[in-house]
Amino acid sequence: MAGQRKYKITLLAIFFVLLFISCINPVYPAEMFLQHSITLVMGVFLLIVTIKNSLSDRSFTLIVLFLLLHVVGARWIYSYVPYNEWFRFITNESSTILNNASRNHYDRFVHLMFGLMIFQPIREAYEKWAGCPVRLSGIIAFLTIACCSLFYEVFEWGLTLVLSPQDAEDYNGQQGDMWDAQKDMALAFTGAIINLLISIIKRKFRKTG
Repeated sequence: MAGQRKYKITLLAIFFVLLFISCINPVYPAEMFLQHSITLVMGVFLLIVTIKNSLSDRSFTLIVLFLLLHVVGARWIYSYVPYNEWFRFITNESSTILNNASRNHYDRFVHLMFGLMIFQPIREAYEKWAGCPVRLSGIIAFLTIACCSLFYEVFEWGLTLVLSPQDAEDYNGQQGDMWDAQKDMALAFTGAIINLLISIIKRKFRKTG
């Protein structure tokens, strides 16, 4: 099912409004707008999908929700997302686990969500746009997640060659961890593997049901 174009238009409008609001008085303007180079590319992609109505509402929603997570990360350039302050505001108390964390883990969370949330849209795109068989689309979607995660880390490494050390650190968000890239990729793989296993289990239950 392609879903409803009106729903996609509404969701896309909400996304762009929230994106605009997030860019007001940015904490780190240069780094934030650099982060949003990806946001704009995906925004154009979503606009095309909306016009063609070529993805289901579920897949479209997953992409928008993931991009909103990225918008939050871009606002505070990932390394400084104040989730502990938000937790304290909601619960009126501080989290011992969050307080004792050695780094800001928002970037780790988003990499995991990339594997969890983008797997289904990629799988659907392969099935609808490329005519990929259902039994293969999950594996190909997993491999695509892995490749995208790898190339993004290579892209970040490339930026370190042209940016100042401080700007590169602010954008990459390594926070002193030399294995940051490997851990980020591992989390994206984990999210995709969870989706792949769930899809395999569902398909087996359909066959036996």
